[in-house]
Amino acid sequence: MAELPELRSDRLPERPPESRQLFDRAHTYGVAHDLERMRTGLAPPPRTPRIRTRSRHRRGGPVAAARRWFASGDRRPVDVWHRIRCRTGHHDVRGGQQMQLGSRFVLVERRCVWCDAEAPL
Repeated sequence: MAELPELRSDRLPERPPESRQLFDRAHTYGVAHDLERMRTGLAPPPRTPRIRTRSRHRRGGPVAAARRWFASGDRRPVDVWHRIRCRTGHHDVRGGQQMQLGSRFVLVERRCVWCDAEAPL
């Protein structure tokens, strides 16, 4: 008859002892700990105020100011180019096709994409 296999449990390391609790009460952390303290009548400790590490005021000098001004609206080189073209009368006109609204077909107005001017006939 074959021998029984060797049990591996005796070769495993011992388990660490379980953590002990004081006064037969489970440990609580964070908000649960504050709630437990409030139930017993103790207020949670006051929170430390946040310390701001950066100033609220904008800094950076004239280059940063120019970048903010440049990024705050339609001031990209492409937009300037299209404005110049619209001022000289070379509009980028789109529209004129049919569009279905409900059961009716309507014509979309021909207008400039950049300055919203009506297209010349």
